Amino acid sequence: MKQSKLFLAILVIMGVLSSCKSKQQFQTPDVGRIGPTVQNSRTSYDWPGTYTGVVPCADCSGIAVELTLNSDLTYVQKLTYDNNPAKSFTHSSSFTWNDAGTDIALKGDREGEGFDKYIVLDGKLILLDINGELISGESINNYILTKGAKAVAVHSELTGKRWKLVELMGQPVSYSEGQTEAYITFSVDGKVSGNGGCNGFGGTYTLQDGNRIRFSQMVATLKMCLDMTTETGFLKVLETADNYNLNGDKLVLNRARMAPLARFEAVYMQ
Repeated sequence: MKQSKLFLAILVIMGVLSSCKSKQQFQTPDVGRIGPTVQNSRTSYDWPGTYTGVVPCADCSGIAVELTLNSDLTYVQKLTYDNNPAKSFTHSSSFTWNDAGTDIALKGDREGEGFDKYIVLDGKLILLDINGELISGESINNYILTKGAKAVAVHSELTGKRWKLVELMGQPVSYSEGQTEAYITFSVDGKVSGNGGCNGFGGTYTLQDGNRIRFSQMVATLKMCLDMTTETGFLKVLETADNYNLNGDKLVLNRARMAPLARFEAVYMQ
């Protein structure tokens, strides 16, 4: 009798373990790359709409992508190369969801050419490679399309570089040996980060027509350093700048038509 009870107990334990294992496999299938659990985007999110962003390009400055997903599983996609209307192409067809409801694959004449597979998140799409995997070798932020945002091709010229502060309010900024350089970086998903020379900072930015720019939600660490003059002025510039000039590897932040507030030089990130 004891052996029978022991055998029954073992069967119950094995059943519980099997059930847990089954649930774990359901929560983390091979498409679950964004979080520990799988969210069925197709049924959980309001995914129909237009998504835009600028993604890297092997032989151009960037590709502005405008992708409209319709509830009847059709799409319209517009690709603009080098911010040049003459290099703009629009095509449409249908798309399919994977079994987990997390990824979509576009059908049409570009299928398998690199702009056909996306992870669907709440208000965002992440471009995948032709094998349905996250693109390696670049920050994931460079491959995000945002719902309702406006694709601005200048993103591709701002991103991928660390903009070193070289002039502040008309005065050159010099750095002593071992001193942290003040800089700012821009990501395609509208976020900025950097260092004022002492403290790190982060926030968001938006671009509009006419080279207008606005920084917001800026926060910084609170470390104290011996000389914070440059940092204080730099962070003040980010509060007041409303337009910019970009010429190759030189960036200028301005306020209205006044003299430049800050000048930067690009340092390319590996």
